[in-house]
Amino acid sequence: MSSLSKTLGVLDLFGPQQLQLDPETIAERMGLSRATVYRYVKDLCEAGLLSRVGAGNYALGPRIIELDWMMRQYDPILIAGREPMQRLAEETGLAVFASVFYDGHIINTYITDPNEQHHFAFGRGHPLPLFRGAQSKVLVAYQKGRRLLKLFEEQISRDPDNPYSQRSWSEFARAAKKIRKDGYCITHDELNLGLTGIAAPIIVTDGKEVVGSISAVGSTDTFKLLRQERVIDLVIQTTQRIASNMQAQQAVEES
Repeated sequence: MSSLSKTLGVLDLFGPQQLQLDPETIAERMGLSRATVYRYVKDLCEAGLLSRVGAGNYALGPRIIELDWMMRQYDPILIAGREPMQRLAEETGLAVFASVFYDGHIINTYITDPNEQHHFAFGRGHPLPLFRGAQSKVLVAYQKGRRLLKLFEEQISRDPDNPYSQRSWSEFARAAKKIRKDGYCITHDELNLGLTGIAAPIIVTDGKEVVGSISAVGSTDTFKLLRQERVIDLVIQTTQRIASNMQAQQAVEES
């Protein structure tokens, strides 16, 4: 592993449950000397990727925010999907999420909430638990073959808060297959009590590649006032519109 990789590896130690770290903890977790860690931390601070906070602790720095802003300017899903997602939110009165799967993590990359009245347990950028919640279930279910088995064995089955940790691989595989067959997933109270979510995958490249998911989320009481079948159709139509927009953008870029 190169020195650059080791330096950037410090960033992997931060997470939702570990927002600040001190050099001693970093050295212990990475198996490095304190002198080496102080050098890595110094380089990361100079690059704006870390900032010193409190007495000897470090947190992610302002460069992260700048990179996040730049990412949102060119993110293909957001470029292709902001307008369709806004339309879905306005038509249903529900909050609409765009979510992606990367490196074993599922995160919400964009949220539009017409009412701004809900407090979501997993907001933008906060990793979601695997196979809990509509958008997470959709993105996990569409993983292929051995990758799906690996996710189950190494993460889902070892998560004591996941109901499928107490179930067999065959039960999990059947649940994932049903989501793929239906083309969507609906969940109640899985991430937020009192909320219902409906999610569908964004599928591009002639129906072979799942690049993300779109979900509509609202109170269970709100869903009682809506025709659930109509919401499902609208969510699926939105994902299809986004996929079509993405493919059109790609065609323009390649021409």
